[in-house]
Amino acid sequence: MSTQHNLSDYEDVYESFEWGDVYAAADWDAPERLNIAHETVDRHATDRSRVALYYAGTDGERETLTYWELSERSNRVANVLDDLVERGDRVFSYMPRIPEHYVAMVGALKRGAVWGSANERFGPDGISYRLNDCDAKVVFTTAENRETVARALEDVPSVEHVVVVSDDGTGLRRGDVSYHAAVEDASREYDVAETGGEDDALLYYTSGTTGLAKGVLHKHRWVAGVAATQKYSVDLQEGDLYWSTGDLGWLTGPINTLGAWFWGATLFTYEGEFDPETWASLLDEYPITVFFSVPTVFRMLRANEEVLKGASLDLRHALSIGEPLSAGVVEWGRERLGVTVLDTYGQTETGNMVINNYPAMEVRPGSMGKPLPGVTADVVDPETGEPLDAGETGVIAERGDFPCFFAEYWEKPEQTAECFVNDWYLSGDLGYRDEDGYFWFEGRADDVIISSGYRIGPFEVESALGEHPAVAESAVVPKPDEERGNIVKAYVVLTEGHEPSEDLKADIQARVKEDLAAHEYPREIEFVDDLPKTVTGKIRRTELRERDDYSS
Repeated sequence: MSTQHNLSDYEDVYESFEWGDVYAAADWDAPERLNIAHETVDRHATDRSRVALYYAGTDGERETLTYWELSERSNRVANVLDDLVERGDRVFSYMPRIPEHYVAMVGALKRGAVWGSANERFGPDGISYRLNDCDAKVVFTTAENRETVARALEDVPSVEHVVVVSDDGTGLRRGDVSYHAAVEDASREYDVAETGGEDDALLYYTSGTTGLAKGVLHKHRWVAGVAATQKYSVDLQEGDLYWSTGDLGWLTGPINTLGAWFWGATLFTYEGEFDPETWASLLDEYPITVFFSVPTVFRMLRANEEVLKGASLDLRHALSIGEPLSAGVVEWGRERLGVTVLDTYGQTETGNMVINNYPAMEVRPGSMGKPLPGVTADVVDPETGEPLDAGETGVIAERGDFPCFFAEYWEKPEQTAECFVNDWYLSGDLGYRDEDGYFWFEGRADDVIISSGYRIGPFEVESALGEHPAVAESAVVPKPDEERGNIVKAYVVLTEGHEPSEDLKADIQARVKEDLAAHEYPREIEFVDDLPKTVTGKIRRTELRERDDYSS
């Protein structure tokens, strides 16, 4: 396997990069003629032995899907959808990471439908809100999830068809489309929809942590943006086996799946949720060379590193998204996994990881890295949109002129316009840029703690907490205080073998004081069994703040 990185000189590539070079790799005349499904699957299907996906199920199932098989099966799904939807109709899924989920996504894009998904952690209300908001026509689901979908559809008149994946035919309701029966009867040939870069392709919803979730619309040109990240940041090479743990129910799933498939890469997926022992055994069983997950996974592997004992790891590269990794976790990755875990940053709106660390670039632990070639980013004053000097805290912002940048919030033009100041898209994330152009994340604008007039970003405190051997995970929030306005409060999940006690609280506080300024250490610590998280694995600090507002 090649050890040469795709991005050997960041500054040189950033200065010379043109999006036309990515479009030139497409089969069709992109971006004028561009269909995500064709460019990510069909153009690689001529080699019948090239593997697109290895699948491991929760009950020991194993399946291998070649590009040729993926192309044929998605053709069948597209033919089924021909009779159910019109071009541009919204087709949604509510399924685990099973092969049929990936096939359905590609088939819907071949049909020219707009693909969206709801993560399985959403209940009926979350599903019905999303389906209603965009007038979805079709839902793909499984027999196990059919009851949840039924409850959701009580308030969704737009959905006309439910396609159910059932291995034994049970779980279907009257009027449902049986996935397996329908695709078996469908033709294996299909003429992919003649779409262009400006045609609608994907509709994914924000997490909804600060209000109602918004539908984020992406065009077929989106694939060029995600392909660039997979090439430069994920650094995919010939012969790699790539495990991105992102679920198709949130946008990182399609980003890392379709972006990698654009280059003909081979992916691995596991149906189940995170379990340290199971995931360690999969890293041992399969020759995973590139591993992409969320900070929680790396922190919990670190807290349970005995599961890696005896595991034969083939990793050459690892990445993380969601929240910054502390220096301690990065150092642990180097020692135990044999790789430097690289932070990446993006949002549903940016459609991709757009500020990243790159394998051949100096890594500064805790930093988000630098902008993706082809993306202009800065830290700006949120009122004026004026870029700030190095070291000044402001809002992380991007120019919206790259292919995977979102087209609009679904049918919400005013809310779309509100995101922009002086032609900068304001992310709502606070950070600063250092003298060398590295970006540093300080938290969501509403996560920053003001205590005795000091501004305290939660990440720095959480990183210090994570260096205590008893701390598996933590979240820091403000707690109202008469004297200081707010104090820093930490919610802490303990590692196995440690029990809550006042002495342990004092020891953790003392350890944090060694690293941080006096006003930053958590004056109050509460031990909890787990932390509330969004479906994308980010800590829901809003929920924790509400606990303290209620109790104060």
